[in-house]
Amino acid sequence: MAGCFSRRFCVVCLLSLVGLACRRTPEPPGAGGGPVARASETARPLAAAPALASAAPAVEITWVDPAGLRRVPPKSPMRKASYEVPRAPGDTEDGELAVFYFGPGQGGGIDANVDRWVKQFAGVPAGDVRRADRQANGLREHTVEIVRGTFDPGQMAMGGATGPKKDYALLGAIVEAPSGAYFFKMTGPAHTVAAAKTAFYSLLDSIRASS
Repeated sequence: MAGCFSRRFCVVCLLSLVGLACRRTPEPPGAGGGPVARASETARPLAAAPALASAAPAVEITWVDPAGLRRVPPKSPMRKASYEVPRAPGDTEDGELAVFYFGPGQGGGIDANVDRWVKQFAGVPAGDVRRADRQANGLREHTVEIVRGTFDPGQMAMGGATGPKKDYALLGAIVEAPSGAYFFKMTGPAHTVAAAKTAFYSLLDSIRASS
């Protein structure tokens, strides 16, 4: 009887050990089979984002000083350049050519500026205002001519201009450049401006965008 009890006890113990072995939680893959690779060792580094291209500098324009006009120091910071237009025989004073540049997108539109120039002259019929569009070295130029009238720059006067001036003329041009509009304005006694017309258009023909 004691022998049977011993055999039963051994069988029960053996079955208990087998059950424990079956309930044992499986180990994760790789356990005991060598080191597990770390995420930091397998992840690829992110490619660096390309640097943003810097804004392209504004491309200004250059031109050749025309023969017969003398470059002088500008009378105001708004002027890019100034020229003295030598008086023609019979005229009592010199004319001037002023070049204005206000920056990209500044200075107003083409028609607004032409209208402002025209309004500085009295006694000029609308049909006597000559306007034209032209091209020079890939740049578009808008020109305006007033052959004769009474010129009064008003608040735009610079350099000691005093009161209206009779028998004055205007040669003007607005050049559309990559860096913004440039304004070329020649005023002076009618004969003086007429004598400088070739020099004025020679300057316009020489304008080009700087590289």
